[in-house]
Amino acid sequence: MTPLSEKTPKSAARRLASLQSRAWLPPALLLLALSSMFLFGGDTGHYYQEDEHKKLAIAENLSIDRHFLLFVEQDLGADGKPTFEQSYDRFPIGGYALYGRFPIGGYALIKLAILPFGNNLSAKIHAARALMLMCFAAAAVLAYLSLRRITSNRWIALTATLLAFSSPHLLYNSDVINTEITIDLFAVMLVFHGIVIYEQEGRFPQLLLKTCAALLLGWHVYALLLPFITFGLIRELIKARSGASLASGALLRLRHLALSLLRNRYLALGVAALIFGISVLAFNFTNEYFALNRETALTELPSVQSMTIRTGVDSYFEDKEIQAPYLSWLSFAERQFYRVGMMSLPYAFSLPFVEHRDALPRLFVILGIATSGASLIGLLFVRRHKILLASLALSGFCWALPMRNITAFPWHHFEAIFYIGVTLTLFSLTLMWLHRLLSEQVIVALSIAALLVFTLSALRMAQLDNSTQIGELREAIIGDFENIRYLTDDGNVIQTYAVPKLYKWISTFAYYLSGRIEIPANEAVPSARAPDFVMTSVRLDGPASLTPQNRMIFLYEWDDHHMRIREIVETGEPLIRSRFDVHLIGNGLMYAKDACREDDISEGFFLAIFPVDKNDLPDNRRQHGFDNLDFHFEQHAIHGGDRCIVIAPLPEYDIARIQTGQLIPLADGSYQHTWEGEIHLTEAAR
Repeated sequence: MTPLSEKTPKSAARRLASLQSRAWLPPALLLLALSSMFLFGGDTGHYYQEDEHKKLAIAENLSIDRHFLLFVEQDLGADGKPTFEQSYDRFPIGGYALYGRFPIGGYALIKLAILPFGNNLSAKIHAARALMLMCFAAAAVLAYLSLRRITSNRWIALTATLLAFSSPHLLYNSDVINTEITIDLFAVMLVFHGIVIYEQEGRFPQLLLKTCAALLLGWHVYALLLPFITFGLIRELIKARSGASLASGALLRLRHLALSLLRNRYLALGVAALIFGISVLAFNFTNEYFALNRETALTELPSVQSMTIRTGVDSYFEDKEIQAPYLSWLSFAERQFYRVGMMSLPYAFSLPFVEHRDALPRLFVILGIATSGASLIGLLFVRRHKILLASLALSGFCWALPMRNITAFPWHHFEAIFYIGVTLTLFSLTLMWLHRLLSEQVIVALSIAALLVFTLSALRMAQLDNSTQIGELREAIIGDFENIRYLTDDGNVIQTYAVPKLYKWISTFAYYLSGRIEIPANEAVPSARAPDFVMTSVRLDGPASLTPQNRMIFLYEWDDHHMRIREIVETGEPLIRSRFDVHLIGNGLMYAKDACREDDISEGFFLAIFPVDKNDLPDNRRQHGFDNLDFHFEQHAIHGGDRCIVIAPLPEYDIARIQTGQLIPLADGSYQHTWEGEIHLTEAAR
C-alpha cells in the first residue's frame, strides 16, 4: 500500500503532520464544532411541541411549598379545591395534574436556569433551551474524553464523537426542553467517563460520586451500569475461582469465593446505585404522599402508577388491543433497529424524520441491523477495554428491552438517542482499524471532514421549522401570555376556552399558566369558587378586554364576559336558527341552545370557512377552496346550567361565507347532517 505522503503534495502532508503534533487542537476543534449548535440552535421553532410546555411547566411549578411536587397544572373541582385531572402521562388522584417518577435533579436545573428572569417568558424559554444545549455539549465533551482514554488517540476520539453526535435524533433534541433527553444523555456520558477512569486508574470514589449525581438527573444511567457491572462481576469471579482452586478443601475455596464477591467493587457499585435510586424514588413518594394530605395509598401514588405502566405491570392503554401491534416482538425489533440506523447516519446525509408513520423505511432498519452487528462483531477483536466498549454498545438495548412497554411506541422516538453507544463504539472501532492500516495523517484528515459533517448537519437541522411564520407566532403567543401573567397573580382562577390549536402541535398552555388554577371550559364552574378571569382567543365586542394590545389570546373579567354572552344569547338575533342558534361574536361563532340534551352535544360540529382570497388558506386546504375546522362540543364549550354554549374561533383572514351544522354518526360508519346552514359575510360584517 502506497503511503499517504507519496500520494499528496509535500506541503499538504507537512500541514497534516503539523496538525497531528498539536495536542490542544482536537479538543479545540470539538468546542468549535459544538459552538455551531449555539449559533444555529436555540430558536428553531421546536418549542411548539406539547411535551416541552409540560416539562417547563413542571420546573416553573417546582417549589418547597408544594413539597417539590412534579405537577403540570392545577384544576379546580366542584368543591372549589384543586383536584387531579387525568391527561397524557398524568394520573387522577386529587390535588394537581402530576407528572411522576422522574428524579428531581433535571427539573431543579431548569428551575435554576429560569429563576432570574421573573415573568419574562421569552427569556425563560431561551434560558432553558440554552441549558439543554450546554448539556448536549457537555455530553459530547465527556464522550470525547472517554474515547480519548480508550483509543489513546485524540483524533480518533474527535472523529468518532463528531460523527456520532451528528445524528438527526441528537441534533433535533439538542435544545428540546425535556429532562428525559439531553439532561439524561449528559448523565449517561458522565457515568461512562467515571467508568473509564475507574477501569484505567482504579479511582472508585469518583465513580460513585458521578453515579449518584447522574441518578439525580435520570434513570437511563442504569442501562449503562447493568452490562458494566455484569461483565465486571463475571470477570472478577473467574479470577477469584482461579485463586480459589489453589486453596485446599471445598470449604476454603467457597470461603475464598464468598469473600472475593463481598469485596468486589462492581457489586458495591451496583448496591450503591440501587440504594441511591430507591432513595430518589422514596423522595418522590414522600413528596406526593404529603402533598395529597396523607390520604392516598402507596400503590395509588403517581410515581408508582407510572412505574407499573413503564415496566409493563399495567397497560399503557385501557384497551390493550391498541398497543398489541406495537408490542409484538417483530414490530418492536424493527422500530429499535430503525432508530439505530437513524443514529448511525449524520443528518447531513439522512432523510427527515418519518418514525410517526407506521411503515418504517427498510433502508434504515437494515442499516440499524448492520450497525449493531458490526459493533458487536468488532468487539470480538478488541484486546483492551472490551468491557468498556461492550457496556457502551449494549446500554441502549439494556434500556429498550425492560422498558418495552414504552420504547415500542413511535411517539417515544427520542429514545433513539440512547443508542449512541452503538455508534460511538462502531466509529471508534472502525477508526482504530483504519489507523492500523493507514497513516495517522489520514485520521487527521477524517477529523477535519467530520467537523464539516457535524457543522453541515447542525445547519441543516437549524433550517427545520425555522420559518418567519413560526417565529411571529411564537412571539405573539409569548407576548400575549406575558400580559396575562402580569394581570393574574398566583392563586387566581382562570377559565380557558376557545383557545384553538394554533398549530397542530400546540395542545397545552400549562407552562404559561404555571401557578394558576385553571378550569377548562368543558367543565362545570364549581359553585364554591367562580373564576376570576376568562382567557379566550375570541375577542368580544362588548366588554373591554384586560389585554387590548394582545394579538391572539385575550383576558376578561369573568362577570363581564359571561354577562355579555348571556346578553347575546337572550337578545341577539341569530344568523342561523336550527337546533342551535348561531351568532357572530367578535372573531368567533357562538352556538347556543336552551334545554340542552346529551345527544345535542355528543354529535360533531362541522365548520367550513370559505375565504375571500383562497391564498389565505393553508397549503393542504388550498386545492379544496375552504378551510375545514370541524370540532366537538368539548373543545370550545362553556357550561352554564341547562344551556349549551359553544364559541368556535374563526381565522384571521377575510371570510366570504361559512357553512356549519352538526353531524350524527350512523351504524354503517357514515354521517348524516342533523342540521346545517350557511352564513354570507362582508368585510363590513367582520
